[in-house]
Amino acid sequence: MFKKSWLLILFLLVFLPLGANADITLKFNGFIADEANLLSEEVENDLNMTLWDLQKKSGADLVVVTLPSLNGRTVEDVALDIGRSYKLGAVGKNNGMVYLTALSERRMRIEQGLGLESKIPVSALENIMNNDILPYYKQNNYESGIRRGTYLLAQTVAQAEGVKIKKQGVCPPALSSSSSQNSRGDIPWWAWPIVILGALCSPRRRRFNSGSFGGFGGGGGFGGSGCSGSW
Repeated sequence: MFKKSWLLILFLLVFLPLGANADITLKFNGFIADEANLLSEEVENDLNMTLWDLQKKSGADLVVVTLPSLNGRTVEDVALDIGRSYKLGAVGKNNGMVYLTALSERRMRIEQGLGLESKIPVSALENIMNNDILPYYKQNNYESGIRRGTYLLAQTVAQAEGVKIKKQGVCPPALSSSSSQNSRGDIPWWAWPIVILGALCSPRRRRFNSGSFGGFGGGGGFGGSGCSGSW
């Protein structure tokens, strides 16, 4: 009996910590794992094309992840787990970034790899989070917040890496946190004729081909630098 008790204790000490820190499993479509179903197919395509261009030119991996719930974990731990488990960023550069949204807890996190820490101040990430993402989230307009946040984060990483990227799709405008716009809120009524005319006259959009996407870079160095917010 005594021996069995020690074996049980040994099992708990060895295996429970492994389970608590087990790699998170996500279904990525390119650079996006929309587990909470917040994004349309068109928006996913536009963001993927932009993030693919960023990866090709700089080696940086910026992933967008939405989760229905954190399942009792902190948003910081989950973001770190994603960055390390999927080895984001180029080998030797560790220039990965995780943009995580957890719907149930109403929490978000922007986590940057070790290679970006000296290039992008946390204050720049906080500015994007507080002024460009959270105002949309507070109106439950998650898709517009994710679109704007992703475009601005991609541009920030591109500038830090010294490259210029091509943005596909429309970046919603800045939305004041005190704005009285409705939950759609991204385009005023008077601008719709211009948007429709532009869509009719614009060239056919390129489609993201997941088959040509070679996967993430293999870096994965993350030290816990970033910012978290709630709404």
